[in-house]
Amino acid sequence: MDAYAPIYQLDLGMAHPRVFVGSRELVNEMADDGTYTKFTHRLHKEMRPVFGDGLFSAESTDKAWWKAHRLLVPAFVFGGETRQDLSAQLVLKWDRFGPEHEIECIEDMARLTFDTIGLCAFGYRFNEFYSKEPHPFMKQLKESIVESGKRSNRPELLNRFYYRDEQHRQKNIANMRDLCKKMIRDCNEHPKTDAKDLLNVMLNGVDGETGEKLGVENVIYQIPTLLGGGYETTGATLCFIYYFLCNNPDKLRRAQQEVDEIVGDKVLAYDMLRNLKYLDACMKESLRLQHPVSLLTRFAIKDTVLGGKYFIKKGQMVSGIWRHFHRDPKVWGDDADEFRPERMLDVNFKELPPNAWKPFGDGLRACIGRGFAEQEILINMAMTLQKFDVEQVNPNYRLQLTGQMGVKPVDFKIRVRRRPNRSLMLGIPGGGASQQQDNEPAAARQEHPRSQQQQQQQQQQQQEQDNKGSVHSSINRPVSVFFGGNMGTSESLVQALSRSAPTFGLDVVNIQDLDTATKKKTLPTANPLVIIIPSYEGRPPDNAKKFVAWIEQMASKGGKLPPGIKFAVFGVGNSDWTHTFHKVPRMVDDTLEKIGAERIMDAGFANVKRDLIGPWEAWSEQLCMTLSSTTEKNEKANITDRLGLDVRIEKSNLNALPQALGGEHMSTGIVVVNRELADTSVGAAKRHVEVRLPAGTEYNAGDYLVVQARNPDATVSRAMRRFSLSAEDVMSVSSSNKDFIPTHPIAVEHFLRSSVELAQPITLRQLATLATYSPPGSPEHTRLEEMQSAYQALLDARYSILDVLEEVPLLPLPFGVYIDLLLPLTPRLYSIASSPLASAQTVSLTFDLFSSPSLSGHGTFSGVASSHLSTRLPGSSLSCAVRATKLPFRLPASPLTPIVMLAAGSGIAPMRAFCQARAAVLAAGGKLGPAVLYFGCRHPERDFLYREELEAWEAIGVVKVVGCFSRPDGMGEGKKGRWVPDAVWDDRERVWELWGQGAV
Repeated sequence: MDAYAPIYQLDLGMAHPRVFVGSRELVNEMADDGTYTKFTHRLHKEMRPVFGDGLFSAESTDKAWWKAHRLLVPAFVFGGETRQDLSAQLVLKWDRFGPEHEIECIEDMARLTFDTIGLCAFGYRFNEFYSKEPHPFMKQLKESIVESGKRSNRPELLNRFYYRDEQHRQKNIANMRDLCKKMIRDCNEHPKTDAKDLLNVMLNGVDGETGEKLGVENVIYQIPTLLGGGYETTGATLCFIYYFLCNNPDKLRRAQQEVDEIVGDKVLAYDMLRNLKYLDACMKESLRLQHPVSLLTRFAIKDTVLGGKYFIKKGQMVSGIWRHFHRDPKVWGDDADEFRPERMLDVNFKELPPNAWKPFGDGLRACIGRGFAEQEILINMAMTLQKFDVEQVNPNYRLQLTGQMGVKPVDFKIRVRRRPNRSLMLGIPGGGASQQQDNEPAAARQEHPRSQQQQQQQQQQQQEQDNKGSVHSSINRPVSVFFGGNMGTSESLVQALSRSAPTFGLDVVNIQDLDTATKKKTLPTANPLVIIIPSYEGRPPDNAKKFVAWIEQMASKGGKLPPGIKFAVFGVGNSDWTHTFHKVPRMVDDTLEKIGAERIMDAGFANVKRDLIGPWEAWSEQLCMTLSSTTEKNEKANITDRLGLDVRIEKSNLNALPQALGGEHMSTGIVVVNRELADTSVGAAKRHVEVRLPAGTEYNAGDYLVVQARNPDATVSRAMRRFSLSAEDVMSVSSSNKDFIPTHPIAVEHFLRSSVELAQPITLRQLATLATYSPPGSPEHTRLEEMQSAYQALLDARYSILDVLEEVPLLPLPFGVYIDLLLPLTPRLYSIASSPLASAQTVSLTFDLFSSPSLSGHGTFSGVASSHLSTRLPGSSLSCAVRATKLPFRLPASPLTPIVMLAAGSGIAPMRAFCQARAAVLAAGGKLGPAVLYFGCRHPERDFLYREELEAWEAIGVVKVVGCFSRPDGMGEGKKGRWVPDAVWDDRERVWELWGQGAV
């Protein structure tokens, strides 16, 4: 491929020459299901003695393949704690061998992944870490796969001469079948009805399409299929990850730092995995640089032209070479061969073009174990980096590969050394962690008196509600739920709705997958219909394809559904697939309305990569309220019943507190400069701050710096006074489905300062919620009703919940309800005011300092980010992250291209960055095209930001600066204010001339 990129063909004596491609553009064309598909070929044929009609070797048209696919894909969510237990076995093994022991990475990783699949999927322990040699089944499976691969590459006639090798393969296959039969026999003789592993599903599950089970023979084939398809690729991927980390110490340090921040010295919990964003990026970048499989193969289903000029015949095999199209410089840049996980962080990853990164295949035969493998990898990485420092045995080793179907490293060895202050059992499930035990006397652990009173009030309210009965007890409205999904997520939401609906007097009576429901070619009219459907790379799930095709065909022909059908759609998607995110649910929602169904309420959407439950709970609650025709009075009572968190307040001297950050992954920068640019004489004060970024962080002119905000001390103190809390108090929440609510002990003051928005305007619903905590006829109730009547005035004055609470000081609102009403404290974005050409590791910020008397009359309103930034002294840390711009807001590729820039006030930040970059080009001997900056401010002497710097750049030809001053007092008799639009109009001839030269 290096010689013939991006495409070449080999004549291997097949019906057609085999085509190989190595660019993203060509692979993107291959992904078109209307032109290419996946067929089994000779390799699959030779694998059939090993895998039979398992998912790997059976044709997609086979009935057995479809039955297994429909049963297994939704069931592929299992074995959480078991995976962690097996990684713990590996960590303990490495620890006991000591820091000088040389670890053959692929051997241990293969044992880990093989054991993990065996135990999680089939409930069988191969006990790979308790024997010197690998389990015989692993050896037999590996030898069978290798020999099958060799047979596929030899002429049929020649294979007859390798009869001894074939005899050995058949013996291995027979031995494997014997063990598979034993697994099945044990499962049948000792059934575990509550087990959710794949073996139970395969033996007892019934295919909804055919009403049939898989059959024992098929299950025997699926066991080696699932083992063989998962253990070597995942094991090899783990080796590649450690190889790239060992060869990039700065990335290794950052990954370990993230583990320390998220996991610390605790036992890894599954809700921590989604926050390990840099580890996830390391995994993705490793899969990009070195995929454990060589080729992504599809077949043309009709004559076509590839890349606009390469003729491909029907039936011709086209293979994308992962190592090449994953390193396409048009997508990944000139450093495509370098290991840079930052390109895989959320913001950058979302900007990738379609099919630039596709390590798990695509279409129906894509890897069904993707989520399982990704979690297994993250668990091992987190537990390893938490405990050990990792190094390569041979610093000069360069990756060497071997393999047949897949590739794996040869002679890659590592050492691990336990990190300082790490005990043997640290992070091991059931083994404890170096966490301090609560040795306080009982008196010190008693709840805060106010908290006890609140709890008693809540218990009394609950008992009164129980005595009265549910406000919906007289309602019993049936609801139909149709769902689609390949991964089991939709089914879990159906179950959640079935549990919560009765509290609203609703009864979920009809649950079906969408394709089954479509057989009648109509939808229910007697009951409202809830549809839950995901989008997989822009395609519907397997059990919703017929439904989607049906409604699309009806819409294209102008058809209509029978009257009376009412529906609501909830869509699930993954933002990794940026260009097709929620495509299918949006299409279903629009099409159903188009063909005559009545929408009950707007569609809801969730991102499984970020938060599935939060959006679902909000949407499903509103749906249930709508369907149950809840009155305003009952709605308030219902809100009160379910709102609030069980918060325990304790007195403590807790010092080391976790940092609660919302949004994307944050790093720690260091403030090196903080100075005033302009005082408050003609407007808000303006400041200049410079932040040294963590090692390895990159940025470009035009990017943003995301800064984690902090509530001002005065606002935090007001909230603590309102609830009679002190600086020594520590809070703990028993449970919460909100990511920003910590379930571990945390100082109340720190939580209020760092985790929640205290100054957001109160909503009308929140006002109504507060009113439910005041007795009817009380002064508090009267005042809150007045506020609801005059809500627009409160909104105009930006009353916060805290402002309202200060006006009803005797309202007995529990602290748990208060914090449950608050939103997470979101990071703020600032345009970067510097260029990496001038300062690669330090970014500059220019901002207004917002501080003024609150419109509500309660204290001072201070910007949560600007006030925090203004107090950061040189040497202070700052939680921040670089976010690349999604807009074409960059300097042109050629410095000769003319530029016209418009800015006002602190909005000059990105223009300063562009000018700084141009100055660097000029200093390096480059040539520049013309550039003009129209800059608006109030006064030439008081807030002309960066005046000396701009004048110096103007003097050397970097930019022409046109100042526009709206309050030019003292500039001469009759001098009037001038704004940027005025200056552009006055200067229109120059602007038009630059525009004619191709200015941007």
